[in-house]
Amino acid sequence: MVYAGNVRSLETVKREDLIRQCPDCGNKDIEYSNEEFYCRKCGLVLD
Repeated sequence: MVYAGNVRSLETVKREDLIRQCPDCGNKDIEYSNEEFYCRKCGLVLD
């Protein structure tokens, strides 16, 4: 099976979740909604 485009492994995604932190308030409670990550404390949308 051949994958095209940007394919990421589950381990990569899990690792990204562990290091996500809001640059404004430092909160690590990051939520994913509407194809965007955002801080649950201050509402900042992360890249």
